[in-house]
Amino acid sequence: MLASAVSFVPPTSPAIRARVNPKLREQGYIPVKTLIEPGVARFIYKTLLLKQWRGECYRDTQAPTSISVSHDASTDALLLELQPRIEAISGCRLVPAFSYARLYFHGDVLLRHQDRGACEVSASIHLGKDGGESSLWFAPDNKIEMDEGDGAVYLGCEVEHWRDRFTGSTLGQIFVHYVVAGGPLAQHYFDGRPEQFPPSIRERAGGS
Repeated sequence: MLASAVSFVPPTSPAIRARVNPKLREQGYIPVKTLIEPGVARFIYKTLLLKQWRGECYRDTQAPTSISVSHDASTDALLLELQPRIEAISGCRLVPAFSYARLYFHGDVLLRHQDRGACEVSASIHLGKDGGESSLWFAPDNKIEMDEGDGAVYLGCEVEHWRDRFTGSTLGQIFVHYVVAGGPLAQHYFDGRPEQFPPSIRERAGGS
């Protein structure tokens, strides 16, 4: 699984945590209204529907009945575009790791988990749905409802998060993941794929 893993990941170092937005440090997540424009969210949602219809996607082990898209040029562009805003919300200088999008179907569940090292500071953004709820849960037992374009910035390696069984037809969600520049997980910058980004983009984004 590219986006997440249930295995233990060492927590962010105390020095790094001291620089994190106090609310994010204490709660582990921050809900954000209109993290992207609703029109942009709907565009990506429809792109996922087309990719599913055309077979341009795959299934992962974490939500095996849903379909996923990762390292796509369009979602990586959003990863880069959102970096300044996620930095402002988190209070940290960040380096991009990777993007990941998922289309859930009726009955799909996202099990309670923590993410792997490349997901030190992450954002989950609701793209659109056909029926059902768009809720995302964070430990200990906090439910976040999202409209199109709404999201949550969270400490992916530290806070457990999950999604209840989906009762609608389809639901689209995109995730953008970052690591703290100069931190203990900084080796995950561009998720080990810096060659997929032009040098000018790597330099602007803070990667070596």
